[in-house]
Amino acid sequence: VTAALNGQAPQRHAGLVDLTTREVDRRQRDRDPSKLFDTAHTISLLHRVDDAARARSASVKNVSATQVSVTQEIVVATSDGRLLTDRRVRIRTTCRVTARHEGRLETGFCGPGAGTGVELYEHYTPEAIGTEAADRALNALAGHEPPGGTMPVVLGSSGGGLLLHEACAHGLEADGLTRNSSAFAATPGQTVGSRLVTAIDDPSLDLGYGSYGVDDEGSNAGPTMLLESGVQVGAMTDSATAALLGRPGSGNGRRESYARPPLPRMSNTFITPGNDEKDSIIGGVKRGVYVATLKGGDVNIATGEFAFAASEAYLIERGEITRPLAGLTLMGNGPSAMASIEAVGNDLSFTQALCGKEEQWVPVSYGSPTLLVTGLTVTGRNP
Repeated sequence: VTAALNGQAPQRHAGLVDLTTREVDRRQRDRDPSKLFDTAHTISLLHRVDDAARARSASVKNVSATQVSVTQEIVVATSDGRLLTDRRVRIRTTCRVTARHEGRLETGFCGPGAGTGVELYEHYTPEAIGTEAADRALNALAGHEPPGGTMPVVLGSSGGGLLLHEACAHGLEADGLTRNSSAFAATPGQTVGSRLVTAIDDPSLDLGYGSYGVDDEGSNAGPTMLLESGVQVGAMTDSATAALLGRPGSGNGRRESYARPPLPRMSNTFITPGNDEKDSIIGGVKRGVYVATLKGGDVNIATGEFAFAASEAYLIERGEITRPLAGLTLMGNGPSAMASIEAVGNDLSFTQALCGKEEQWVPVSYGSPTLLVTGLTVTGRNP
């Protein structure tokens, strides 16, 4: 500046920077954005959810339904002069039902979402959302005390996805690896799961709830293989952890907003499908439990130890699903659970959620096919 004021030519010339804004490939989109903000239309949809849930039984006493729609216009300006734009849009409808009978209370939940607009309801009607939530509450209301001990557990696709997300993939977010605070910090290149398990994080999935065209540091979205036939082969990085690990970035630098620092975070994380049919997996279990869905729990990423509560579970006897169970909890260790998977179904599906880390919340999805896991401990409300 001083040289310019004195009419002197600067001694060095900065390199030219291309400030052309580049629009990335959009992974989330909607056909009619105006529908997301049509209050009357939204209220009508939520009434349909409510009506369907209450119609299931007189035992349904309370229904809470919500729709959350988000549209974001993202601009990322990088230190090397790149300007990138991305449009992100997502919708999620949730229904929570409380059922009561003879003084006993149970709840049921359903909450589908997608990286799109009201087209969600073409695949998941409001009536289906209300009915599914109510049926989970009613099944729990009729549920029996679960058996205890280590036994075969068949995880439905939603349950298997949460197991992967909480008990494994959080430990493969690279900040835990660089700090040596993850159970997976010492095992790159080693077998940490069953040879049947291949796990991927992919923010480029079309219409995925956790999808984006470019991450919040300007890196292109693309799949990262975390486990390949049980071997730990990858990690989810932002630019800082990628540099520390000496590897290319994976495009997982995410932040809740421009006011927060980027962190290595999951996007859409899933176990790839296998060859087994769900019915044949269940049919091969003499005595165990079938857990259709989990509703979260506690995980220690340093040790891999976890405890997850089931929101829908059933007893398996002689290869058949029999009575419903209530108050079931699964306990185990993440790497050990991954290693004890003995069958992988062909019915991959995803669950949508908000994931919290260091007080930042970002949209994610997690998925898996039906899984047979033999290394889990089952407990109930009265262990």
